[in-house]
Order: sequence, then structure tokens, then C-alpha cells
Amino acid sequence: MPTVHDEGICVRHWDWSETSQTVTLLTRDHGLLRCIAKGSKREKAPFSGGVELLTRAHLTAIIKPNADLAQLTSWDLIEPMPLARREHARYAAAMYCVDLIPRMVHDQDPHPGLYEAATETLAAIAGSDPCDRDTGLPAWLAWFQWRLLEETGSKPEVRVDVRTGADLSPDDPVGFAWDLGGLVALPARGPAPSGVGRIRPATARVLRRLDAGGGGGGGGGPVELAGSQDEITRAGRVLAARIRSLLGSEPPALGWVFPEISKAPSE
Repeated sequence: MPTVHDEGICVRHWDWSETSQTVTLLTRDHGLLRCIAKGSKREKAPFSGGVELLTRAHLTAIIKPNADLAQLTSWDLIEPMPLARREHARYAAAMYCVDLIPRMVHDQDPHPGLYEAATETLAAIAGSDPCDRDTGLPAWLAWFQWRLLEETGSKPEVRVDVRTGADLSPDDPVGFAWDLGGLVALPARGPAPSGVGRIRPATARVLRRLDAGGGGGGGGGPVELAGSQDEITRAGRVLAARIRSLLGSEPPALGWVFPEISKAPSE
């Protein structure tokens, strides 16, 4: 039974008993690990007071062949993400990001690049040195969704017409074909075909900057993601709609961060 030492983010957890938990962790080198943390809520247990959602820690786990759950034996906290518990907007954004991960990634399929993107994004959204809530959250949400799609092999095609392969110029009227996963040329006027959402040229330009690495490339976050807050927010909505199309259902937290496109009934 291999013992692994890694770093991870808690993306889901449930109470197993009064003192134990089951958890899903995104780890740097071992991908998603689903674990049982026996005694994690006992005093003096090596779990930093329990495994909390969104937190990042050094961990030790025993992976048992043919078992559904690994055994988490230690969880040494690195970053508690304190602002996720103080501001609803930051909590909603962070929850949306981590909820997407187990829906898009297979168990024990390492994605070190996605782990780094998740670490950077959560630190900016809810960590001890956060981004500006109003201007920073839209950029980090757009950047993280792009990185998630890129890392899982579903990066959108934003430079050529996904149907024809023809080049698209920066000012061409375009739409996003949800099922095909990319931009298509559209007439300047008139309704878009079924399954295609018309988007503004400025929104397409933000998507192309993400594709070119203008949103930070493989790391560093959206430090150079040019565009107005509205343009970046619209790009984030497009990526959220693409992810929803890939999943075949709406992630529960989507309506918290992109209510304009949510199909879920309002409470």
C-alpha cells in the first residue's frame, strides 16, 4: 500500500461520524484523491483541527489498491482561505471554482498545472493577500475557467471558425457554438443559429488574450488580462456556459457567480 506525501486543496467533504470525515482533495502530483480521514476532528489529531473546504495543506495518505477511498493520515494546514468565510462574493467565487474540479477531472489523474491554477486563484479570491473584490474576481474567474478547460483538453477554439476552419478577424461578428466549443462567424444582423450564442467582438478579444497567455499563460494569474470589467465578466459567462454544456447540467454554484445565464430557478 503506497504512502504518498503531497500538497492538496479540499474540494469536497462530508462528516463520516462524530470524529471522522470523508474528503475529496485535489493534489499536486496525484490528482483527485477521495479519502477517509479517521479521527480528523479529535483533539490533538494530525489534521489541523479537521479538514475544511477550500483549505490547502501538506498531506499524507495511504492509497489502497482496489479500495474506493484512500486513508488520509495527516493534514498540515498551509492556507486557510479566511476571506471565504467573511465575504459572500468571495465564498461564492471560490466555491464555484472548487465545485468544477471533481466534475471535470478523473480520480488519480494528475494535473499539476490545474493544481497551480487552483492554488493561485483561491489565494487571490480568498487568501490572506486577496485581489480587489470588484475588479479582481471577474478576471480570476475567467482565467481559472480557461485554465480548467485547457488542462482537461477542452480549450475553446477562438481564432478560427470551429465549423469551417476559416480564420476570424478581430472585428468579425461571431458567436460561440456551445456544443462545438468555439467561435463561429455570424452575419452582422439577425438571430444566431440554434446552439450558438452571439457574443460581442470585445468579448471574443478577451478570450483570444486568454488563449495567447495574456491572462497569465501557464501561471501567475490574469495579471495582463486587458479589457474592461464588463468585457472580462462577459468572457467568464461564455466559459461558464461552455463548461455547463460539457457537463450536461448546471453546477450548483454557477448561479451564484453568473446569475444572468443560470437556468436554475431562483429561490
